[in-house]
Amino acid sequence: MADSYNPRIEQGATWSVPVTVTGVDLTGFTARSKGRADFASTTTIWDKSSSPGITITAGANSVITLTLTATETAALTRWTVGVFDIEYVSPAGIVTNCLRGRFEVYPEVTY
Repeated sequence: MADSYNPRIEQGATWSVPVTVTGVDLTGFTARSKGRADFASTTTIWDKSSSPGITITAGANSVITLTLTATETAALTRWTVGVFDIEYVSPAGIVTNCLRGRFEVYPEVTY
């Protein structure tokens, strides 16, 4: 089962979330993430696949890092509330969800 995380994303600031995948070497794997208004929505708020928006640092305890740039978060609608997840995919195509949650976009004052 995926871990849960409910972040506040600051509009106009770089937002990054690292996820440690304990005991799994993700060499050769890919990762992806989508943010949506709700689980049933077909419209994405963000859609990231491997590099540059999502990276994998492989090793005995691999780390997947999802990053939204300051420009990307500035384009998010303030007070938006939504859901997201992060998955990794093995070379054989097996998909594992490692993090999911609800996010809220806090408005930027200085821009």
